[in-house]
Amino acid sequence: MTPIATRTIDSISLSLWRGLGIEVKGVVIKDRDKTWSDSLLKIKSLNASVKILPLLKKDIKIQRLSIPDLSINTGSGTNFRCALDLKVDILINSLSQDDMLKTLSAKGRMKANNAVLENMNILSMALDKLNMLPDLVQELKDKLPERYSKLLEQNYTAFKPMDADFEIRDGRIYFDKLLVESDAFYLTSKGSVGIADQSLDISSNFFIPKDLSGAFIGAVSELEYLADDSGLITMPLDIKGKIPNISVMPNLNYVLQKLIESKGQKLLQKLFKSR
Repeated sequence: MTPIATRTIDSISLSLWRGLGIEVKGVVIKDRDKTWSDSLLKIKSLNASVKILPLLKKDIKIQRLSIPDLSINTGSGTNFRCALDLKVDILINSLSQDDMLKTLSAKGRMKANNAVLENMNILSMALDKLNMLPDLVQELKDKLPERYSKLLEQNYTAFKPMDADFEIRDGRIYFDKLLVESDAFYLTSKGSVGIADQSLDISSNFFIPKDLSGAFIGAVSELEYLADDSGLITMPLDIKGKIPNISVMPNLNYVLQKLIESKGQKLLQKLFKSR
């Protein structure tokens, strides 16, 4: 388990109304060997609704958790920010800090709004990872109409509201059907995130919307070989690593196989000539 430390919390307030209401302000979490300026997570305020009776048995049962401003350091100068609201039954069978994560279990639904990944353009990064198509990717960036090329030039990724079911067990957060959507792409994902070690193991399918796919294909016709029957450019992505060192990689074997199956002779010739 990765050792972590928590900065002194600015304030905690309690209220009693249909249970125990808790408000916590100014939470910062970091790796123990890091400085506070390189913190892993920041929460300006947190509101939780806790059932009282389970506390008599040293159980903590949280029904709802709201975090209006959550910031996660995802590495290399990037931060993920969002407003998070959880409708969830959380059960912690221990008040001991060492045992909390071991006994934590939960099922619920997550809603994230105003989500932004700062200093990273996921669409541009995914294209740059297609290192088997270097000339075509540059040609695409050079030929795209301005209204679409601006999507590749942004230094951030803004997401539409997210809504997903999740489960916590064995120290990890699991989800089966997570839809992550922006103006430039959408991802359907399945996987898990470690609570203590911050490790990610996520498999995704990456789709570029039809209008943008059409613009891509219009700029570089060979990209039609990566489009599905609906005209969407698509590819699998693997998201792995430990926060803040996350790797987002297209499945290059899938891309090459798709090109072969689609009989993209012109594109294949370009690939082999460039090697």
